[in-house]
Amino acid sequence: MPGARGTFEFKPTDWMEGTTSWWKDSDGVDPAVAGCHIGTDGEGKPNGRMFGEACLPDGLLVESNPGAGELHSHTNDVGHPDRFDCNEWCVGQGASEGLCTAAAEPPCEQSALCACK
Repeated sequence: MPGARGTFEFKPTDWMEGTTSWWKDSDGVDPAVAGCHIGTDGEGKPNGRMFGEACLPDGLLVESNPGAGELHSHTNDVGHPDRFDCNEWCVGQGASEGLCTAAAEPPCEQSALCACK
């Protein structure tokens, strides 16, 4: 996918060492959509934990994965989101340019997406 920079280790602010946590992603890998990673139990019932996608200090988008609505686990409560260069991603979509922009994605108060021009 254009602009893809691979994954990295991510610990949520309420990280629980030694725990296998369960999550659902609202949007899958879609840099054009602000996403919310929603914590669940092993059956997929929400447990109140969540975190949104974000813009890193270097301008890359943190894009959560895997697929939209797919129940998946994080060993040791550590996720592996993707990073995207929004300008490269947007140009690959036929736009002239793009950048990472903050956006809300309920229930997450803060998230982000690639905004293309």
